Amino acid sequence: MQSDRILRVVTFDYVRDLPRTPFPRLQGMLLDDFRHQVTALGSQFEMASIESAMDFLSGEYRPRRDLCLLTFDDGLKEHYRDVAPYLAEKRIRGAFFLITSPVDERKVASVHMNHFLMATLDFEEYADAFFKKVLTLAPDYTVPLKVDLTAVAQTYPWDSPEVARFKYVFNFGMDPDLRDRAVRELFTTHIGDETAFADSLYVSWEEARRMQKMGMSIGGHTHQHKPLANLSPRELNWDLETCRRLLHQNLAPQAVWGFSYPYGRKDSFHIRAVRKLQQLSFRCAFSSEPTDNRRGGDAYTIGRTDCKKALVATAGV
Repeated sequence: MQSDRILRVVTFDYVRDLPRTPFPRLQGMLLDDFRHQVTALGSQFEMASIESAMDFLSGEYRPRRDLCLLTFDDGLKEHYRDVAPYLAEKRIRGAFFLITSPVDERKVASVHMNHFLMATLDFEEYADAFFKKVLTLAPDYTVPLKVDLTAVAQTYPWDSPEVARFKYVFNFGMDPDLRDRAVRELFTTHIGDETAFADSLYVSWEEARRMQKMGMSIGGHTHQHKPLANLSPRELNWDLETCRRLLHQNLAPQAVWGFSYPYGRKDSFHIRAVRKLQQLSFRCAFSSEPTDNRRGGDAYTIGRTDCKKALVATAGV
């Protein structure tokens, strides 16, 4: 029955031919696997745009098949170079969410510095170097190593327990300014110039505008990619207002402006963030809670399925 239809939102980040890159150990999806998955999803679902997805949730659109919306976080260069042209060829309109500081200030987000350092160094070597750097910068700092292992496993289900725990401490547990200083020094030492790397990793505003012309939707993923639940009211307002202002200043108008929460689990944002997004005229926001969505669902806590899980589900198609 049409009333039983679902909206499945699939989320991606790195999509690249990893063995042919300088960082073959980076976690991501191979481009051929991505193309296969898009084909498989297209055989099972009506491929949605962000506009038709919102109309479905509000009850204004009743599709004959279940819907699937493809979303892409972080504003990575391969989204412009490889992903968007392929989707345009298939007449699929994806939703892409930019972290605005890398685009506007040519900075590498700490979360990505962490990814690329782990893809460059042996994990134990890197973790040891990171914590030593933290204590060199702040000898009296106590690293919060006690964490909720259930939350760790839920947040990073694709990592080994050791890597998942490190990522959780890095992203949620530490003083963010101290963490950023430590990881930035290690990044410069082991990988190189941050500005040049940012230019190669992220889209530019011009490229984002070209993606819009391809039919893609562009949205926000915060300005600095910090867990919103960890920010003070002043920090939260500044980050979201800056993100929204830069999107408006640099991109073409859109019928729907969407948002993707960094990290995305329900404990990584709160009602204050939702209210601020509503105030800033973001029409919807996407979490990382692995749930399908039904008519009448909350437009600011839309669930998403990780592409790796979706790839497993479509493997037999």
